[in-house]
Amino acid sequence: MQVNPVRNTTFGHHHQAGGSDYSAAQKAIVATTTALGVAASSAILAKKAGYSLNPTKMFKNIKNSYLAKVEFHDKEVISLGAGSCLGGLAGGYIIDKDPTNRRSKNREAVMQIGNISIPIITVEQFAKLGAKYGKIQKGLAAVAGIFIGVYFANFVMNKFSNFVFQNKNDERDVKATDFSAHVDDMVVAASCISDNKYVQGIARIIPVALTIPGFEVGTKKSGSD
Repeated sequence: MQVNPVRNTTFGHHHQAGGSDYSAAQKAIVATTTALGVAASSAILAKKAGYSLNPTKMFKNIKNSYLAKVEFHDKEVISLGAGSCLGGLAGGYIIDKDPTNRRSKNREAVMQIGNISIPIITVEQFAKLGAKYGKIQKGLAAVAGIFIGVYFANFVMNKFSNFVFQNKNDERDVKATDFSAHVDDMVVAASCISDNKYVQGIARIIPVALTIPGFEVGTKKSGSD
């Protein structure tokens, strides 16, 4: 989702990256550090869940590895999203020493983490409320949580950015295309509706999907949309 709370600020986990004029080699560095950030977060989550981090054991029984078995909820999505954004930010600092661009990357990291965190929290909380009334109600509530979370994230992050960064009332309304970015939220909502193995299998794309915001953070420049 994108929200431009201040001019030249992108908010959301899609868009922007293709608009920067960094070289392919520079973008490759950001992609690498972003992937490392997601991998580090995955390793921490796996270790806390009692999974071995021994590569031999992991690849020998990959079907029973952490990423193959974990159910993605708010804790997992937020942790992976934060790892992605911090990894992307590290890569952005490596490729660009300009203080103005670094400030834009810092701002983008905060916006992206907020955009990842707020909607997934609303999805989870709405699902818990809906679960009291049945499986179908749980799923419908989770879907409602996506829409409410996106709008709420838009409101909160607009105000936050205006207050912290520039104190300008330059806000952006939610667009229909913003919802296309929330693959992680949609997958979690779908898993609330169905325990089908194919639905659960689709959830394995979440770590990959969450590399996008980190890449956007690292390739953000002052003046880019």
